[in-house]
Amino acid sequence: MITYEHKDATTLEEAVKNLYHILGLLRSPEGCPWDREQEPQDVAGALLDEIYEYIDALDEKDLDSCAEEIGDVLLNAFMISRIHEEKGEFNPIDTINRVCAKLVRRHPHVFSHAEANDSAQVLDLWNKIKEDVEGKKALTNDFFSRIPASLPKLEEAYEMQKKMSKVGFDWPNIDGVLAKVSEELQELREAIEEQDPVHMEEELGDVLFAIVNVARYLHLSPSIALHKSNRKVRQRFNTLAQRSAQRNIPLTWEQVDDLNIIWDEIKQEEKI
Repeated sequence: MITYEHKDATTLEEAVKNLYHILGLLRSPEGCPWDREQEPQDVAGALLDEIYEYIDALDEKDLDSCAEEIGDVLLNAFMISRIHEEKGEFNPIDTINRVCAKLVRRHPHVFSHAEANDSAQVLDLWNKIKEDVEGKKALTNDFFSRIPASLPKLEEAYEMQKKMSKVGFDWPNIDGVLAKVSEELQELREAIEEQDPVHMEEELGDVLFAIVNVARYLHLSPSIALHKSNRKVRQRFNTLAQRSAQRNIPLTWEQVDDLNIIWDEIKQEEKI
């Protein structure tokens, strides 16, 4: 047992110290077995989950939950930093110093004499500094080498398309993007008619890639859009299940017409 009495901090410095100290206690020999077993890969997954929970709270305009979920994001980020420090690899001071120096370096229009009058000019400056000052250039044999290999595939497609767009390989307007989706869907239909699994998989991938391009063109995250759609369908179907039970309609193929009527009811209520 560890004797510890928590007191709310009154400054940011105290709050950060409290969180990091508690994480150290949890990972100590007298602390929590589960926390001691965690590795950065484990906590990174939890970090992604907490970011999506924050997005949910933000969509619901629930500020109390927003504050809580941001706390959970910080918890997991600090936990990762704590593990690296315990391994003697780097510490949170190194991490924060580096990101502070990087922010100053990449904002010469704020902290020096460079000029940037709009967001596009800011991004041009940012990318020029990354390549010319920090040496973060793509490999000569791989145009996409700066895109992390560990990205989820929707994000990887999105980042690939962004890089191609920067060198002019892009549609002039969204009509071409949507036409490409229709073209890929037709090719998928043809592959389905052939009943060739390899061809179907290839064409399905092309459809998904084209859909991600629509998201990029609209300046939307495909992952967040899908996350919101999943949540919407989850809520709708749970409501459908409740109503079908109230009306003694089983969730079976034989009752699909009745279930579709309930589904349409729910959609209409959402519009209202």
